[in-house]
Amino acid sequence: MNRLVRALATSMDPASLMVRVAEQACAFMANADGAAINLLRASDNAYVTVSASGVLAPALGFVISKDRSVQGIAAREKQPLLVHDSLTDTRLSRSVRALNTQWGTRSWAVIPLIHNAEAMGSLMLAATVPGAFAAADIDPMVAVSDFVSALIVSQSELSTLLTHAIIDGQDRAEEAFTARFVASVMVPEAVETEGHQVGLDALLAQPDVLRVAFQPIVHLVSNRTVAYEGLARFPASSDLTPAQWFSTARRLGRGLDLEFAAMRAVLAAARGIPIDCPVAVNLSPTAALEGSIQDFLLAQDRRLIIEITEHEPFPADLAVGLMRLREHGIALAVDDAGAGYASFTQLLRLRPEFIKIDGELIADIDNDPAKRAIATALTSLGSEMNATMVAEAVETAGQLQALIDLGIEYGQGFHLGMPKSLE
Repeated sequence: MNRLVRALATSMDPASLMVRVAEQACAFMANADGAAINLLRASDNAYVTVSASGVLAPALGFVISKDRSVQGIAAREKQPLLVHDSLTDTRLSRSVRALNTQWGTRSWAVIPLIHNAEAMGSLMLAATVPGAFAAADIDPMVAVSDFVSALIVSQSELSTLLTHAIIDGQDRAEEAFTARFVASVMVPEAVETEGHQVGLDALLAQPDVLRVAFQPIVHLVSNRTVAYEGLARFPASSDLTPAQWFSTARRLGRGLDLEFAAMRAVLAAARGIPIDCPVAVNLSPTAALEGSIQDFLLAQDRRLIIEITEHEPFPADLAVGLMRLREHGIALAVDDAGAGYASFTQLLRLRPEFIKIDGELIADIDNDPAKRAIATALTSLGSEMNATMVAEAVETAGQLQALIDLGIEYGQGFHLGMPKSLE
């Protein structure tokens, strides 16, 4: 931990980090609609706004005398100052009250930044409603004001305070808030990752929160459904798409766990589909080679298709590693053919039963001769390998007709059938 603190402290650029301070102060304080950092300028004893975010963004560069400002009052009293209504508070000058009308700000919290007992600036929080802040509301931000002051003054002082904030804090609640704020400013990716980790752990602890939608795979000429692809759906409260969930899980080393959970959810929900109708499940190459996942698939008593996704390179031994599944009647599909890692070479190595043409190639295929040429080449390759071609993301009647004219037999997409829960 000490080495981490030293590394962080020696790599800081305080000028640019002040922007991060304002942004994160606004983000961490639920009642705040904007935040700013003012520094006291020695040449004329005036406060200058050097960084601002949210509703205070227009205040960047604003200058006000220390003697005639609430920043000056807070500095003299060495304690935070609250303005409950900036349109009527007489401590604010007429011009400042007019600016508040312009900015749409009604209440303020002014936290002095002190170093070696001398005022050096202030951390400002603003809200668009009157009375947004009470003393208790801003206590957490007061707790990090020493960090902000040190950030501005020197990197060596910052190192000392980082050590205190992260290692030696006495009040656990205050220490936790300070450490999170420090991390959000200095290593924002770590804070984001921590949040994703918490969400992922909760989901994997209760995988029954996963829901499943099934999208039909359709014979294009007859519009007859011949199979279904199972798609995991995540809690609505999440701000991540399914693709982002899987990407995040891979980045956090939990990719296999999440893929296994999603596959189990799909196959459990698939009990409502006739047993002779194939169900496709998506797996990365790594997951498809995992022994426990293969064991689970082989224990199923229905027709299955494994769709190999193209989000990671295909290992050289993938074809050999999938032989166990294919020898037991589980069909192989290569997803997103023509994009990413699903190249012509990989198709030749894997010799799948199904080739799914990437949706980017299907978009506007009825108007784009180049896309039709690529689809024709894929179809010709599939024919030579006795693979069934499936067009993805068929969304218009024009695309459908173009695919039929090209001799592509099967497809899926919103025009053919939306993903739906069996419930």
